[in-house]
Order: sequence, then C-alpha cells, then structure tokens
Amino acid sequence: MRIGVFGGTFDPPHMGHLELSQIAMGSGLVDHVIFIPCLRHALGKIPAGFEHRLAMCKVLVENEPNMEVSDIESRLDTGGRTLDLLKALGQEFPDDNLRLIAGTDIYHERDRWYRFDEVARLAPPIYVERLGAAPIPHETLAAPRMVSSNEIRRAISEGRLPGEWIAKAVAAYIAQNYLYGYGT
Repeated sequence: MRIGVFGGTFDPPHMGHLELSQIAMGSGLVDHVIFIPCLRHALGKIPAGFEHRLAMCKVLVENEPNMEVSDIESRLDTGGRTLDLLKALGQEFPDDNLRLIAGTDIYHERDRWYRFDEVARLAPPIYVERLGAAPIPHETLAAPRMVSSNEIRRAISEGRLPGEWIAKAVAAYIAQNYLYGYGT
C-alpha cells in the first residue's frame, strides 16, 4: 500500500486539510492517508492541546475511507523530527511505501530540515501547491481551497463557528470543549 504521511499542527483541522488528502488520494500517488498532529509546534507556537487536536482530526476523517489519524508523535516525543517519525512509521508499516505530503513551501525550506535528503529517501515527497510559494522543479498537485487556521481561530474567538471552513463534527467538538475562546 502507498501511504501518504500528512503531518501538521491541525489547529484546528479544517476542510482544506481534508480536501488536500482527498486530492492526494485522487492523484493515484497514495492509497491511504495518515493525519499526524504534531505533539509540539516546531516554531514554538502554543496550539490547542495535543489530545484536542488529535480528537478533532479523528472526527474530521471518521467517515472518510482510507484515512486515519495517528498519535505516534505522542509516543515518540522526538522533538518533531520528521526523520524519526518516518523511521518509526517504517517499522509500523514495513511492507508499505511512505510518501510525505508537503506544500511547495517545504521544498524551499528543506535546507532547514534535519537531514531532508534522508526524509525524502524514506518518504518521497508529494508536493502540493502552496499559495505564495515560488514554483518548484517537481510535479505538484493542485492546491485545495485556501483556508487559514488563523482566520478560523479568530472567527471562533468572536463567537462564530465558520461552517464553510470546518466540518460540522469539528465545530461541535470545538463548541463542546470551549476551544479557541468559543463560549467564554
């Protein structure tokens, strides 16, 4: 099986994330996508708690065939190194081929990653167009609709659950758990 590894903060997970994974599967490059919320943000930002982001990802994909969510980051606690994550996933899925799903902006930042050449060897990237990122010398997948997690969090803090950007189940989870200042 060809598995798309889709890591991110997912703060909150939104329709753009879901569409991106559907685009990756529709391309024929992967058969399955695993959402992997990061345990800690690589740049030191403080997102909603890991357990909440994990739960929201699960409700986002609960009715999506060939998509799942992994808590592997909480079990590894490697400081967010993609290389360590891929090595662990390789042990969990030894007979499968891993592909890293990444925006084209990552291509331009690969020198800042820990041993990106080895990351690319273990899980050859599938690049997805990213608004504002310069073109890259690789085939890319079309970007899903532009959705901003920052805009979503701001709308929620103002008392709105933007249904066009987040799934109903994610909105319900946010409301029930008073995340992002909703209901406070």
